Amino acid sequence: MLAKIERTSMCPEPIQFAAAPDYETKSQVARRLNVSRRTIENPMRQRRLPFIKLTAKIVGFPRAEADAYLAQHFRINARGQESG
Repeated sequence: MLAKIERTSMCPEPIQFAAAPDYETKSQVARRLNVSRRTIENPMRQRRLPFIKLTAKIVGFPRAEADAYLAQHFRINARGQESG
């Protein structure tokens, strides 16, 4: 006769994990700024724009940290407006 085995968890309470940060790809950041991917690669290579390497060829930019850097270093003017 087979015995019925009940699965029990070692931790009876559910585990809650902190929400993962929202990451963007290099293309998404470039598209949002209306610049080329190369424009994003330059500060990335200089280690000024925060990023993490997900794989050997794929990087992710934490959205909040990238927004803070971009707000500090890039200025977007409306078309037809002169900066002054």
